[in-house]
Amino acid sequence: MNWRLKSALRHALLALPGGDALYRWLTYTLMGSMSAMPAKWFRVFPSRVELLQRSFGSDARSQSLWCFDSGATMAAGLAMAVATDEPGLLTDRWNRLTDRYCATSRQVLREKGPDLARLSRATEGRVEWVLSKTAGRRAIPALTAVRMAYGDHAAAEQPEWSGRFGCVFSSGTLEHYAPDGLERQVGRMACALRPDGVMSHVVDHRDHRWHADKRLSPLAHLTLSEDAFMRRYGNPVEYHNRWLHGRFVELFSRHGFAVQCETLREYQPEMVPLDRARLAPEFRDATDNDLHALVTHFILTRP
Repeated sequence: MNWRLKSALRHALLALPGGDALYRWLTYTLMGSMSAMPAKWFRVFPSRVELLQRSFGSDARSQSLWCFDSGATMAAGLAMAVATDEPGLLTDRWNRLTDRYCATSRQVLREKGPDLARLSRATEGRVEWVLSKTAGRRAIPALTAVRMAYGDHAAAEQPEWSGRFGCVFSSGTLEHYAPDGLERQVGRMACALRPDGVMSHVVDHRDHRWHADKRLSPLAHLTLSEDAFMRRYGNPVEYHNRWLHGRFVELFSRHGFAVQCETLREYQPEMVPLDRARLAPEFRDATDNDLHALVTHFILTRP
């Protein structure tokens, strides 16, 4: 289906009372639109393991992890249960976790788990232990069986998690928070992280329409005025905050973190160019670095 038609239908649905919850049920639960996410979590998780090992050495497996915005599947929790020996936390602000993907998550664990176990120096039989503990269970009981808790972000404020996490991580989610929400959540992360802990956040700065239509500039959304942008994206499903690389650096630095940035996707010559003259006023002074970095991996530590 053409993305413009899909967008029109989505906006019509979101205009209904409770339309955002209905949209998520239709897409995530009924249609199974998150079927590819378990494989994605296991694909990106080795980089978190390598970060843990660089940060904690032989103590990497004794770190508790917090997966911020784990999504509709339990796959991130299964990966965490393979990679570490400690209890962990998965949170999601929309309560999207569904039983629809339990079988898919376990199948990906069966296929990809052995490589993750070797990388993370797991004891022999760790993958089989996770598979046996989660067999026949629905999503939340399965996570509980491998010592992974699930809840909204406020769960990280419980006394048992205060200052406990060795790593807090996310993938493609922070760009979907409004500025005040980001302040609140990064502050929450800072309190839950142990003093020598590390954070790993991958942020997609691109116009999300670009994923469906490469005739657009990947930063086309920066040409919209704030009013036009909010008319188009000001709903709980499609909102992304248009923050560029530098603004995230400022946010993390203000909360006391040393920031290391890895540009994962760069503006390429074959992409539709961005005309600076067409940028909305608030973006006209953006640095070349900001407009070059399309996807950034932020690695954060306390000095």
